[in-house]
Amino acid sequence: MPHLCSFLHVNADADQAATYKNACDSDSNQTWDCTMWSRFGTDFAYVQTGIYDYMNSGTTLSISKKGSGLADTLNPCIEAFIKTKSYKDLCTKYGLEGDCFKNEFFDVTNEVMKPYSKPTAELTTSCSDGYCPCS
Repeated sequence: MPHLCSFLHVNADADQAATYKNACDSDSNQTWDCTMWSRFGTDFAYVQTGIYDYMNSGTTLSISKKGSGLADTLNPCIEAFIKTKSYKDLCTKYGLEGDCFKNEFFDVTNEVMKPYSKPTAELTTSCSDGYCPCS
């Protein structure tokens, strides 16, 4: 897969291809195109998926006019909520423990982080794994 880094872009949902491909590998009777997803890591891959400097939590909670002051109101609430047991319980309820910001209420785990969740600088994968470690 030569020159992948020159024409693929960042994708915020970098687990999508792996999720669809894995579902197809275990059951080819899916509603999506398993032939296409089987090409993940061969004909296409993600680059620079682990760049998190621009995001606070990755979810759009509100949209407002620039300078409205809404961020000044919401951000402290979000930052406070992320530190609570209720936040941890919500992550658990929806099976998102691996994607949530860890706080003191999360159990310490030895679970290996998936490539799509790692910062780009920490990737040890190759483009043939579906996640290019471009510098």
